[in-house]
Amino acid sequence: MDGGKFKPGLTVYAGGEDTFCHRVVVTPAATAEPSVVAGQALTSGRISRLTDFEKPPAAARLRAGAADSACSATHFGLVKVEAKPGDLVADNFQGEHATAFNLKDRGLVVITSCGHAGVINSVRQVQKATGIEKVHAVVGGFHLAPAPEEVVAKTVAAFKAIDPDYIVPAHCTGLNTIMAVYREMPAKLIMPSTGTRVVFGA
Repeated sequence: MDGGKFKPGLTVYAGGEDTFCHRVVVTPAATAEPSVVAGQALTSGRISRLTDFEKPPAAARLRAGAADSACSATHFGLVKVEAKPGDLVADNFQGEHATAFNLKDRGLVVITSCGHAGVINSVRQVQKATGIEKVHAVVGGFHLAPAPEEVVAKTVAAFKAIDPDYIVPAHCTGLNTIMAVYREMPAKLIMPSTGTRVVFGA
């Protein structure tokens, strides 16, 4: 090398002609169905949109992929989307799942991811998948930080109907929702902070 550049006529050796083949990594297929994880946890599977008040963020977009890809227009839910590869389309987070555990004699602990599918939709999906109604705790992001008061009120009313023992809101839940839960169900609210460790025993 001369000054950070290769000298003209330099021979570069490669391992063989297959070095220049197009390669991909084949990962395990994703599943839309509820599945047991490591013999203990349950993934909710695709979360049905049951409530009329839990909507994905209006500004969320997804770049459409080829017709046979996981990002094709057919994967955006029940609404038919006319899109060609590369188009930006509304993202309704069809691949988002919740995780749950069933604690003996206590009920379900439902852990949302970021709650784009709706925290209530997530809980109802886990109840349906497991056949268990009793909810011990709802933990995670509820994605309600920018939500209007009407949506917060409906969410809190749904929480009251579900009647979990504990509600543990995190990251994207929003202060307005936390205050509403505290106002309506103060004994059920556990406020975590950075480093909080919540242990549920059976």
